[in-house]
Amino acid sequence: MLDGAVAGLAGGGAYAALGLCLTLMFRLVRVVNFAQAAIGVIGVYGMALLADAGLPYALAAPAGLLAAGLVAAALGWIMARWFAEAGADQRSAIAIAFLVGLLAVSFLAFGTHPRRVPGPFGGALLTVGGVTVTRAAAVCALLAPALAAGAHLLLTRTAVGLRLRALSERPTTAELLGIPSRRLAVGTWAATGALAAAVLMVVAPQQSADQSSLALMVIPACTAALVGGFRSLTGTVAGGLGLGVMQGVLAHVEDLQQYRDAVPFAVILAILVWSQRREVWDAAR
Repeated sequence: MLDGAVAGLAGGGAYAALGLCLTLMFRLVRVVNFAQAAIGVIGVYGMALLADAGLPYALAAPAGLLAAGLVAAALGWIMARWFAEAGADQRSAIAIAFLVGLLAVSFLAFGTHPRRVPGPFGGALLTVGGVTVTRAAAVCALLAPALAAGAHLLLTRTAVGLRLRALSERPTTAELLGIPSRRLAVGTWAATGALAAAVLMVVAPQQSADQSSLALMVIPACTAALVGGFRSLTGTVAGGLGLGVMQGVLAHVEDLQQYRDAVPFAVILAILVWSQRREVWDAAR
């Protein structure tokens, strides 16, 4: 069971990192970006295509990150240009349309078959007490807290972070003060898109890298973000890592392994029911 928990750190770290992207997007540009992982898929498959063509990984990976960032920037520009005044629920619904569109584009551009994704983090890192820790698990487990700390410092200690917080909390006032809202919004989309691609580049070589399964990693990422209330970076990291560990443990229990993929939905349901408990109790009284 301990082996399963350690193995789940790779997925949990990825959920936490993608959840951080979702949390930042919601806090800064008022959208639950359901296309977050699908944007990363474009970068991962672009990198794999270049690597198959003979380009060294050291060049193919940055090219994939750039592609994901450009795609995300284009989507962010569309959102900022035509849906700047829309509410968070409307913008999130548009993000679902982006998800479907990106998957269609990905299937047309890269085909429908899973692709081998190269990566530098394969193999075991160390073995402690009979438990093997892989490189991918270690990178993912460390990446999420590092990203949370970096995002916190950016938002609280830099001029760019001050402008982003002003944009998220008082967008009209920020524009009147001369803060370039559209540029910052597009930059937020681009940065989180490239980050999503980087996360998937770590985990994709360790599993069957088909576009659909990678793009649907946004569901457990949403679960992690929901644990943090789409506000808390620390809560999001804890939610993602905890979810990965739970799935890893279930995968090593023969009678329960078939339910591991249902864990994110069960957690989402439990959080939503708990968040509505006061309204239900008040109505009952």
